[in-house]
Amino acid sequence: MNGLSLEHIDKKYGDHVIFSFEKWSLDHGIYWVKGGNGTGKTTLFKVISGQTPFGGELSLNGVSLKKAPVAYRSMISYAEAEPQYPSFITGNELLNYHIAVRKAEHSEAQDIVEQFGMTAFMDHKIGSYSSGMLKKLSLICAFTGNIQLYILDEPLITIDTHAAQVLYALIRSYHEKGSSFLLSSHQELEPGQLPLKGVFQIKDKQIEAC
Repeated sequence: MNGLSLEHIDKKYGDHVIFSFEKWSLDHGIYWVKGGNGTGKTTLFKVISGQTPFGGELSLNGVSLKKAPVAYRSMISYAEAEPQYPSFITGNELLNYHIAVRKAEHSEAQDIVEQFGMTAFMDHKIGSYSSGMLKKLSLICAFTGNIQLYILDEPLITIDTHAAQVLYALIRSYHEKGSSFLLSSHQELEPGQLPLKGVFQIKDKQIEAC
């Protein structure tokens, strides 16, 4: 990834300003945005992933979200903190959709399914999934395809210790292949698991290094 660039960013809901800052730039690496609930982490990630309107300019590898939204979004994979999917489709149907859209290799996706221990459940309706299974499914879909920037919002909540180790290993592997990551978490990441390039927090409507 050449770089993520945010300039003159303003985001508000009504009269309530979530954040307002002049510039924030990141190059290739793994970055952690920490902080408690309500600090604006999810809103920031939704802005960067193109999920919510904002004021300012945002680009990835020189591609502007506002000028070339399809090209921009094709480089990003966003996994929500609390994923919601149609309850009447199966895990495989959702995964196959991601495989088709991203022109991904089916075998690679199935390998990730196996790593998360979800093989036996992929033909079940999503409505029958526990919160932990739902989170694993969202991460499986997120890691499907060749993506430049992975945005993972609270990826460690509701998953077990084994799944957390799988997640850490996937992040390290994809990072070594050239992808970058933005992670949020209100809890501490396990020490030594990830080669973090930067840690940030949203404070007083600004993004600052910790």
